[in-house]
Amino acid sequence: MSVLFASGGPRSGRGGVAEWLGGLSTGGKAAVIAVEVFVVLLVWQLVVGYWGLINPVFFPPPLAIAQGFAEIVANGTLAANAVVSLQAWLTGFTIAVIVGIPVGLLMGASLPVDKVVGPIAWTIYATPAIAYQPLAKAWFGFGIGPVIFLVVVSALFPIMLNIAAGMRTTSPSLLRAARVYGGTQVDLYRRVFLPSTVPFLFAGLRQAVVLATIGMVVAELSGSSSGMGALIIRAANTYQTDQAFAAIGVVVCWSVGMTGVVTLVERWVAPWTRKARR
Repeated sequence: MSVLFASGGPRSGRGGVAEWLGGLSTGGKAAVIAVEVFVVLLVWQLVVGYWGLINPVFFPPPLAIAQGFAEIVANGTLAANAVVSLQAWLTGFTIAVIVGIPVGLLMGASLPVDKVVGPIAWTIYATPAIAYQPLAKAWFGFGIGPVIFLVVVSALFPIMLNIAAGMRTTSPSLLRAARVYGGTQVDLYRRVFLPSTVPFLFAGLRQAVVLATIGMVVAELSGSSSGMGALIIRAANTYQTDQAFAAIGVVVCWSVGMTGVVTLVERWVAPWTRKARR
């Protein structure tokens, strides 16, 4: 325990709790999160499952959700639908990364490209993904096609626009210093522009992970007969809300987990970004 909470207990006063939380080790932060989750689940279980203040048919308690999760695992429903969603998510996200990174670099490096592509990108990005869902069904039919399309639309623009912003906000003093030391245009891009854009790239990837998951579920809710969204809507329509909540929990865990993976890759590829936030 002394290792986990090496910084001591929280101090009262301005910034005391914030400083204490910021000084915790990785294990200490994990322990704090675990305690928070446990308290929320305990209160939830008492309010719904024990005291019955809320109808469990509409808002099942955690133990019922755990039972629903066990049921969809045992009957193979979870695995069958998760594989479909995973395939659509990975395909769409990969396309978004392959297209978004080079286009974002071009937007940041070239003002004419930014003036042509930027307004279109911002217009599409500002439109809710659910608005494209009927069009996706008309264009790609039922099945995995509309899901991949909405994942691409949801993930592409955060990546593209963040990279373009990173290119444009590169410090002019760094560029001047590179030119003073004889840096060529290639050197400027390789040693100045790209390193300064990396934090924006990973910020865009984290946003894209969340939005791609939202786009996937939206597409599957009414445009697909399989996938996690289809599993959620079928369970909800038959009042098996414990299974619906269990499926939602799986989707949330996937989104949070992939966001964590992106953060780990950032720490490995660009450790200086982590030091800059301290």
